[in-house]
Amino acid sequence: MKRVYTLSIALALLALVGGLAPSAFARPEHGFGDFAHFEEHTNRALHQLGLSDSQQSTVQTLLRTHAKEVIRLKGEIATMRVDLRPLLQTDPVDMNRVKQAFQAIAAKEVDLHLAHLTVMQDIRQVLTAEQQKKFRAMMEHHHGREEGEHHDHEEGEHR
Repeated sequence: MKRVYTLSIALALLALVGGLAPSAFARPEHGFGDFAHFEEHTNRALHQLGLSDSQQSTVQTLLRTHAKEVIRLKGEIATMRVDLRPLLQTDPVDMNRVKQAFQAIAAKEVDLHLAHLTVMQDIRQVLTAEQQKKFRAMMEHHHGREEGEHHDHEEGEHR
């Protein structure tokens, strides 16, 4: 009976790690959880700014470098989740080791979000003052819309 109870807790924690935990980090106020969405939105916004050839080249280099970093971090996070599974299957579960594993995963997820913010800052450095102003306005408009959709969805309303 104790084994079944422990297994139930372990499965619930795995669901949390595999399901809820990523979604909590995947949709922060900036909405950068899905890299394809982030890249598409950023490229669309930058296209509207009329970048010079030099700016386009620099931005594409920044985005390629960022994509590699995202792949690396997501791979590390996935590996850490795999390593967590056996910790959750022990009887009894070593809560200190599980807590450390969760904290390590959360730290990597923070690194992922900081990487998104860093590339956005790096891109802004490439833009002229006028382009920065337009870019900021586009991002604020998009984020405001996304936050509204997210809040409506939380309240059970679907658009």
